[in-house]
Amino acid sequence: MKPFFFLVRLFFILEGLLAFGGEDIDDLLFSGIADRRVTKEGLLELIAETSRTQRQKPQDYTANWMLAALYYFYGDFYATSSEEKKSYFTYCKEYAEIAVKVNPQGLAGHYWLGVGLAKWAEYNGILHSLFTADDILNEMNIVIKINPSFFKGLPFALRATVYAMAPPVISVGNQELARADIQKALIYGKDTRAVYQILADIYIYWKEWDKALGLIQAGLSLPYDKRLPLEEADCLRKLNDAKLRVEAELARQKQ
Repeated sequence: MKPFFFLVRLFFILEGLLAFGGEDIDDLLFSGIADRRVTKEGLLELIAETSRTQRQKPQDYTANWMLAALYYFYGDFYATSSEEKKSYFTYCKEYAEIAVKVNPQGLAGHYWLGVGLAKWAEYNGILHSLFTADDILNEMNIVIKINPSFFKGLPFALRATVYAMAPPVISVGNQELARADIQKALIYGKDTRAVYQILADIYIYWKEWDKALGLIQAGLSLPYDKRLPLEEADCLRKLNDAKLRVEAELARQKQ
């Protein structure tokens, strides 16, 4: 496809999503632009085009949360160095912050702000992670309060991770609340492989190896979603790596 005609086609697709006022992240993942997201070049083109739209309409809610999401995708799946990832996750956080200011009731804005904060904290070291745990929790609380079924259980899974891994005395750690969120995540995200992968990591952190293995096996048994090759490949790799680790630990315990 010639570049000019590609940009015209892409512009109309993005305009359609912006006109929709998209709150459903499925619009970004499963719309006509999804095929561009699965290559580095295509994703950079999407970022450039969405950035142009955001500059033209800096207070457009959907343009800002979508740009935050696209920066997250690039940082997670294509950026290689820690510094590069930190930059893209910073952009994710910053554009999500704009989206939240524009529309405080917008679910996608709060969701991507929580994700951006979590990834930004991860690449800034544990001290920043402790400082941002409250903020991440707050963003997921807002999403879950407005619509607990939003985005297939992932807000519950992210909140469970914060409760499970943050220190209970100097931060917001609370294992009881984490376990409650795990059950909610499995209700809303029973068909979502990423939910199983995230929750398995929590049980590994707790060294509850049998429960971790059960979630790993359940996650691996889900049908492959051809619409999400980036996410599916990443989750399958992480689940298979976790399976090897957990099985090795269970075998060691039996010796």
